[in-house]
Amino acid sequence: MKFLAIAFILIAGIVIWWRFFHIARPAVQPLSIAPDDPLMRDAVTKAKETIPHFRELAAQPNRGVRVKVPFLSSSGTTEYLWAEVLSFVDSRMEVRYLSPPVTHTGRLERLDRRPVTDLVDWQVELQSGQYVGGYTMRVMFVRGREQWGTLPPELEKEEKRYG
Repeated sequence: MKFLAIAFILIAGIVIWWRFFHIARPAVQPLSIAPDDPLMRDAVTKAKETIPHFRELAAQPNRGVRVKVPFLSSSGTTEYLWAEVLSFVDSRMEVRYLSPPVTHTGRLERLDRRPVTDLVDWQVELQSGQYVGGYTMRVMFVRGREQWGTLPPELEKEEKRYG
């Protein structure tokens, strides 16, 4: 019986450590990009200018349609979240947020309806696994190399999927 209690405490300790220390660490260190970064501004402009192409690609067979949209968190901070596009209705899109907001507390409704013009980036994963769009992601690869010297292997692999 004493052995079971010790084993239980040991396992509980490992689970607690894993949950609060190991899982909480990001796989890739944070990237700092200025809000007025010229490459990022150009990327957002390109994404908005190519919305008709985005909608054409989204209507074809694909492996996923995503958009990056602004989200006002409970702290009053605007964050940019990736969301899966579930459907289009006229000039609006129904989305499911994929990335959680960092500065938000409380309940997060993952489903939302947004005007298509709200997007700051878009990405369509083709049947081949290649991405079209992802203009802000391309800037992040450039800025990542500048800040870190090289990209982590998982980001280098991801970068190769952009045409």
